[in-house]
Amino acid sequence: MDKVEERKYHRKRCTFLGILYKHMTHNLRCLKETEMPTQFVKNMIVFCLVLILLPATTMSAAPVIKDVALSKVIRTTLKISSKKEVKTSDLKKLKSLYAEDTKNKISNLQGLEHAVNLVDLIMPGHKIKNITSLSKLKKLEFLVLEGNQISDLSPLSGLSNLESLLISGNQIKNLTPLKNLHKLTSLLASGNQVADLSPLQKLNLEWIIMDGNKIQDLSPLKNHPALEYLYVEDNLIQDIAVLDTIPHLIEVSLAGNPLNEQAEQVIKKLEKKGVIVSLEYENEAETK
Repeated sequence: MDKVEERKYHRKRCTFLGILYKHMTHNLRCLKETEMPTQFVKNMIVFCLVLILLPATTMSAAPVIKDVALSKVIRTTLKISSKKEVKTSDLKKLKSLYAEDTKNKISNLQGLEHAVNLVDLIMPGHKIKNITSLSKLKKLEFLVLEGNQISDLSPLSGLSNLESLLISGNQIKNLTPLKNLHKLTSLLASGNQVADLSPLQKLNLEWIIMDGNKIQDLSPLKNHPALEYLYVEDNLIQDIAVLDTIPHLIEVSLAGNPLNEQAEQVIKKLEKKGVIVSLEYENEAETK
């Protein structure tokens, strides 16, 4: 039972006890005029005292982790018996959590906000939509949420220690919440609906893998100081001139884009610098 629920419970309990007290006081007055046995009166008084003194903590509290599948993963990780509830103190012991068994789908992360010492969180292929609970996990460095149903990355905006983020196969359109994550070096966000790369301008990304989005404009990556690997297959990119300004570029994959006529000259320049440029899908290249 959290503090808010506990306060609500206490208010309801006090209201109930107040009514009961008035009722008992009235009845005790009436008892003076009757022949009701004294022992009965004593028993009723004891009953009232027990109710008043009964602490809220004796009530069965709601589980900290609401999702059964998530609870199972945590129990397995921390070796907690199925007969015991997962407590807040247990969650603070978590450093890494791997929920890669997708037979039992996780859909609710509520309660995971107490796992404040988590560094690695891997949860691909579940049914997660809301990631609000992750906003308090300030120590997270490695986060995998591929193949879920996430559309809003806002809860990640304050995770300043995040280094690798894998969010491919979701419903993401907006990368703005990532714009201040300056420790982020790897972003894998293929199979989403992202069109704007502007939020990535000032990040220290070395890897950007964003195949299958709606990207048309690569200009936000101009002079990007850290970028080494860029995979943007199956987007809507025509102009790739900006790639010639990226100083440490090692490899770029552009297969499935409607490149303009000038792209050929840019590619030649890149290849002279030693940059690997791929215009074919990996499987096609292997068969040749």
